Amino acid sequence: MFAEPPPRPAFAPIAPPVAGWRRWDSLIGLGMLVGSLLVTWILVAAVLLGFDLTGAAEDVTLVTLGIGYELAFAGSVLFLAHRRGISISALGFRRPDRWGPLGIAVVGAYATLIAWGALVTALQEAGVDTSWIEGGNEIPVDEGEDTVPLVALLALFAVAVMVVAPLAEEVFFRGLLFKALDGVWVGWAAIVVSGLAFGAFHVNLSVLVPFSVIGMLFAWAFKASGSLWVTVVAHFIVNTVSFIVTVIEVIS
Repeated sequence: MFAEPPPRPAFAPIAPPVAGWRRWDSLIGLGMLVGSLLVTWILVAAVLLGFDLTGAAEDVTLVTLGIGYELAFAGSVLFLAHRRGISISALGFRRPDRWGPLGIAVVGAYATLIAWGALVTALQEAGVDTSWIEGGNEIPVDEGEDTVPLVALLALFAVAVMVVAPLAEEVFFRGLLFKALDGVWVGWAAIVVSGLAFGAFHVNLSVLVPFSVIGMLFAWAFKASGSLWVTVVAHFIVNTVSFIVTVIEVIS
C-alpha cells in the first residue's frame, strides 16, 4: 500500500572540513612569532660578535635582520594558511566590502597618538615622572653620519617601515591572530586581545598604550571592511607620515 522508504546508509557521509583557522592556531602563530624573534636575536649576536661593525654598517645590518624577522613570521603565517587550506583571498587580501573603515582607522590612529601625547604632557606638568613612557620607536641613525651611508640607511629603513611592516604585521596580527580569535570568542574580546598583542609586539612601554588602541582600531576596520587591504593601507599611511616627520627631524 505504501512504498518502502529507501534504506539509510550505515554511515552518514562526513562533510569535508571548512577551510579556516583552528582553535589553537592563534597560539601556534604566537609561537612562530617568538621563534622568529629568537632566531633573529641569535643572528644579531652572531653578526655583532663575529664582525667588527661600526656606524652605518652596524645599523644597516640590524635593519636588514629586522626586515628578515618580519618576513619570517609573515611567511610562517602564509605557510600555516596553506596547510589549513586558506587562500590568500580568504586570509583577507580581497576587495573590501566598503572603504569607510579606512578613514576611521587612520583618523582614530592619529587621534590616539595626539591624545596620548597630551596625556603625557599633562602628567609632566603635574610633576609626574614620565621618563618611562616618553619617546618611541626611533630610527637608529647617527645624525653625524656621512651623507651617502645615511641616505642608504634611511632608504633601507623606509622599506622596512613603509612596506614590510604594514604587510607583515597585518598578515600576522589581523589575518591570523585576530581572525583566529574572532572565530572562537564573541564580542570585542578578539579585538581587545589582538590589539594588546600588537602593542606588546613593539616592546616599548612608551608606545604600549597608544599602539594597543591602534591595534584594536585596525582589527575593527578589518572586521568591518572584510579586507586586509584596508588595514595595510591605514598602517602604511600612519607609518609613512611618522617616518617622514622623523627623517625631517634627523636631517634638519
